[in-house]
Amino acid sequence: IATTDQQSWDSTTSENFVSVLRQTGDELVQLGQVGGLGLGEEIQGVRFIGSVGYVVTFRQTDPLYTIDLSDPSAPKVRGELKIPGYSAYLHPIDETTILGVGLDGTEEGQVLGLQLSLFDVSDLNDPKRIHTATVGDSEWGWSEALFDPKAFLFWQKTGLALLPVEWYAYDEQTMLETSFHGALGYTIDAEAGIVQLGSIEHPVV
Repeated sequence: IATTDQQSWDSTTSENFVSVLRQTGDELVQLGQVGGLGLGEEIQGVRFIGSVGYVVTFRQTDPLYTIDLSDPSAPKVRGELKIPGYSAYLHPIDETTILGVGLDGTEEGQVLGLQLSLFDVSDLNDPKRIHTATVGDSEWGWSEALFDPKAFLFWQKTGLALLPVEWYAYDEQTMLETSFHGALGYTIDAEAGIVQLGSIEHPVV
């Protein structure tokens, strides 16, 4: 389980942990714990796959931590990748790559529009972001997949990913508003990258 601990409402004191628990009778007993993740930051995304945990924290930049859980009594951080923005949902594409659905950001911590990121985690000591793709045509965008994993779909046989998206844009020169409500489809490939395949627009009633 991944948790955040902080003193009262002071977010600068926050510290994140990954703890391993085992049921003993009617109780959950802590076997091991690793802390010190994203000091002063909040957890944005977590995924446990087999004996590896992936934890994303964010305040100004996005550290993606790889956690080795092969020894439940002594979990340890193996790698850390700092990039602008953050991934709120992490989905395994294959044994060595993970797709992140999240928000782009600046080095100063300003959050921008929707973004897909593909990570190479073949070396837990050195995770890398190998591809990114901006989702939508605006710096303001939203996807339910940021908070609901059931809103994201991936077909491994075809490498097709689908997610619901909505965005709004305003052109100050033409004073025209544009928007989109619907679903976007992408092909995901470690070599070819993240390529938009098509879209389905839902009329707004």
